[in-house]
Amino acid sequence: MAQAPARATPTWPAPRKGAQPATRRDLLRRLVVVALVALVVLLSIVGFTFARLNATVTSYPGSHFNQGKNAVWLEHTWVGDVHSSEDFDALADQLEREQIRYVYAHVGPMRSDGSIPDSLAPQAAALTEQLHARLPNVQVLAWIGQLEVASGQPGDETVNIADSQVRAGIVQTAARFVRDFGFDGVHYDIEPITNNNSHFLDLLSETRAALPTGAMLSISAQKWAPNAHIADWAHDVGKAGAWWTSYYFSRVAEYVDQLVVMAYNTAMPTASLYSLAVKQETANILDAVRTAHHVPQVLMGVPTYSGSDFWYHDSAENMSSGLEGVTAGLNSNRQTSPFVGVAIYRLATTNQAEWKDYERLWLGK
Repeated sequence: MAQAPARATPTWPAPRKGAQPATRRDLLRRLVVVALVALVVLLSIVGFTFARLNATVTSYPGSHFNQGKNAVWLEHTWVGDVHSSEDFDALADQLEREQIRYVYAHVGPMRSDGSIPDSLAPQAAALTEQLHARLPNVQVLAWIGQLEVASGQPGDETVNIADSQVRAGIVQTAARFVRDFGFDGVHYDIEPITNNNSHFLDLLSETRAALPTGAMLSISAQKWAPNAHIADWAHDVGKAGAWWTSYYFSRVAEYVDQLVVMAYNTAMPTASLYSLAVKQETANILDAVRTAHHVPQVLMGVPTYSGSDFWYHDSAENMSSGLEGVTAGLNSNRQTSPFVGVAIYRLATTNQAEWKDYERLWLGK
């Protein structure tokens, strides 16, 4: 029997002359190339996104937006301790020089029932009388503050605004400081007010009804969040803070004369990222408030205190970076109303270098 011919070796595709199997080094090199390409693509996407977030419609300096209606939070010592005529002269000179229209003078903190004893602010009437005599156009508001139960702190160290009796106590306190001590209105700083808190709206409505005609109702507003899920998540991460959506900003705006945004404690690690965050807050909050039937004034808060923790880094969040963020936010839309100024937190922690930054970046001096 004849033997079957040997099967021919396939010649297609033709092997490259001298080709060797891929080595581990070749595979590693290919993986590195793929990783580098992916990194370049990722960085391009991030850079494009960052550029879009940084984009503005106009490029005016901060002084273009300054209306001479800025604000400052004032320490408790001004209502708790006796001050000389020279002290008030110096304070008035500084407020006038820095173009401060609104002063939030700390008169609290409140007790858990919403009250503030007279003994805590024995010089309250003296403060309003002395400042009004020197600066008739300055509005002196009673800064009434305390932690809310949403902060997670003990009940005897917080106020529960869901309790109608506690709200009644807060309202009575607010009306008393305006009626009996000569304040031009009240500035609530109750923290944190969580997103879509209906009881806060109740408090604002009840306060409005109790205040004398013409008295200003101002609040420290929370930070802005793009949606309710992010607002809730951010509060859960850090109980001391809260974030509001555009919808809730619009709701709150209906009840007040002035929203002062606490645009700090953002956890941003660098000044450029903080400025970007403030830019987004400024632009989106103004857009939201403009949709309200009643449109209040909006001021953006700028921090000058020292410290470093998870939520706050003074190397990132400071006068300079804050003002740059506000200015960029105002340049993001040709419509800047109802913005009227910036609010400095706070007078005693603002050093001379920071005042110089403020004067350069905001007053245009």
